[in-house]
Amino acid sequence: MIILEKYKGAATRYTCPKCGRKRCFTRYINTDNNQYINNNVGICNHIQSCGYHFSPKQYFDENKEFKVFNVPKVLNHSKELKPIHKIDKKIMLATLGNDSYFMEFLRSRFPEQWVDRVRNDYMICGDKNKRVIFWQIDEYLRLRTGKIMAYDPITGKRLKEDNLKIKNYNLKIQPLTWVHSELKKAEILDKDWQLSQCLFGLHLIRKYPEKPVFVVESEKTAVIMSILKPKYLWLATGGLSLLSWEKIWAIRDRQIRLFPDLGCFEKWKSKAKEIEQEIGVKMVVDDFVERYQHHYNLKQGDDLADIFKF
Repeated sequence: MIILEKYKGAATRYTCPKCGRKRCFTRYINTDNNQYINNNVGICNHIQSCGYHFSPKQYFDENKEFKVFNVPKVLNHSKELKPIHKIDKKIMLATLGNDSYFMEFLRSRFPEQWVDRVRNDYMICGDKNKRVIFWQIDEYLRLRTGKIMAYDPITGKRLKEDNLKIKNYNLKIQPLTWVHSELKKAEILDKDWQLSQCLFGLHLIRKYPEKPVFVVESEKTAVIMSILKPKYLWLATGGLSLLSWEKIWAIRDRQIRLFPDLGCFEKWKSKAKEIEQEIGVKMVVDDFVERYQHHYNLKQGDDLADIFKF
């Protein structure tokens, strides 16, 4: 089988044939004989600025003499990442001092220094209505968007339209919206601006290069688990159906473990297998929540944070 070589240190990353940058080029390798297809057959990690990708299929098409050999199956790496439309970082920086009811909840449960750490790591802030903003910042520190959500400051639960009366929430606000949507309404973003999401917390792979990566569905859960289990890097897809190869691509060289919500294990297990076929990355799908659902009296949709009563 031919796959992109898995990261095993700097020695497994090479100089890109196109942009010339060192240790950013991943070669395709034949796992049957542990040989590279060709030194120039691979992909540059700098997808946007360089974009070099010479696939095994292209190589074999250009070198017909290899057709006489039994060429092993090549995993599908032909999909292209969508162009990245980013948001000006000034938008985020203007909000970083704003508090939110979600942060009030965290401060009621954890020591101040613990809460400050995750606030600074994940760039958590609030809007003028004290809804929390979970920013999506990618591995190149590009601001993709922000999810704006209303939380109960006492229970830490998400608020819906029928229970926004808690404290001083403006009843006219939406309990869930997006920064890019609000910017489009205000005509700050062009109409042709397109959303391209990334994992919540993705920018932290630079800060914590050695931590195993644990992926959950909810941003709230990623933040709380980062407080409770800080030796791991906690990222979030932002939704059950939002696990995709595009989101996993940036962490493909890391040790990855997925923690689906209760009742979602089979769906994420199937999706993980699909992603492995797409980009050759192996992920462990952990059934921890399923195994302990009765012990912790969990209900459908509960996750790791609910085990710890959050």
